Amino acid sequence: MARAELLTGMRSTGLDVREVDRPADFASGFTIQIYPHVRILPSHSLRIVFAPGDPAFPRVHTRGPDCPAHRNPDGSLCLWYPKDAPSRRWSPGDGGQLLIAIIVRHLRWESAYRATSIWPGFEAPHGHGSPGLDEQDQIIG
Repeated sequence: MARAELLTGMRSTGLDVREVDRPADFASGFTIQIYPHVRILPSHSLRIVFAPGDPAFPRVHTRGPDCPAHRNPDGSLCLWYPKDAPSRRWSPGDGGQLLIAIIVRHLRWESAYRATSIWPGFEAPHGHGSPGLDEQDQIIG
């Protein structure tokens, strides 16, 4: 998927999406800034970093209420587990609109978690060497 298509999909959500830098191609990596929106992201602004050579694992950082239990060590949102099957993760071919939907869902789950201490969605195991959700399914049967 081209960078322009990804941005078009993100902008179709109604959010204020801006490129922070503009490299020659998607594989070179780039950063997107997304500003708060009253109905969609009322208390968060986002920075999405697509690392050079690894666009399938964007790092999403947010300014807004925190939820350390569901963040990566660098503070980015823990949106999916790297060992999960592709069907359980976002990939560039899925488009920007789906990535935004995953991020918004995660932030809503964080809000619910802060209020109840119960994570309302599915959870992957955490820690080095933990199996992915699909591996857990096979272990459990």
